[in-house]
Amino acid sequence: MAVYGSRAKIGLIVPAPGCALEMECNEMAPEGVAIVTTRIPLEKATPEFLIKIASYIDGAARLLAAAEPDVIALGCTAGSFIKGIGYDKSIIKSIEEATNITGLTTSTAVLGALTKLRARKISIATPYIDEVNKQEKMFFEANGFNVISIEGLQLGRTSSRDMPLVEAKTMYGFVKKVYRPECDVIFISCTGLGVISIIEELENELGKPVITSNQATFWAALRIAKVWDPIKGYGKLLRES
Repeated sequence: MAVYGSRAKIGLIVPAPGCALEMECNEMAPEGVAIVTTRIPLEKATPEFLIKIASYIDGAARLLAAAEPDVIALGCTAGSFIKGIGYDKSIIKSIEEATNITGLTTSTAVLGALTKLRARKISIATPYIDEVNKQEKMFFEANGFNVISIEGLQLGRTSSRDMPLVEAKTMYGFVKKVYRPECDVIFISCTGLGVISIIEELENELGKPVITSNQATFWAALRIAKVWDPIKGYGKLLRES
């Protein structure tokens, strides 16, 4: 067995209430790839609180830097698109200026994954309130993608503790509701959701690639760390690109 981190170390900054990103990255990780994490506060999944995330990023990144990761990713989708086009890049700049380590955000990773899969039209399933969904739609459309459907599951819930309680089977049914046949890719948004287990089944049933926040974040982080292994069981993105 390879020593932990002998091939790469992936650093994650994770909103405090969730653990799905860490667990799923560890599940997907090739041998010799280690996941190192730290946490930041997130009380509510509303624009006001999502914007506050930025004030914690430098300190969290400096803590992670001590573990000498190859990349430091803000593992929060809404927290990296909430202020519109270019906001993800400003977060990356903050991480890199604080640590001299390559930065990443989930939103940046998803943009890269959509480009890799040659997607133009996307359907998005989220656990967010309408106000956050509107910001997400604007972000992806400003980056050149056509959001043909987007819908949130939580029906007005804003507590960040609600996101990790959503079961994968619930999201499976919800994704089929949000899906439109004319889309190129289906995106399940939010690093708090533990849904990598349904990617392959959804791809087989719907005949379209499925991206999740956690899968895309890990895919992009691996590429930055120069780990190119095809990884089976978690969708076309990791299997073929």
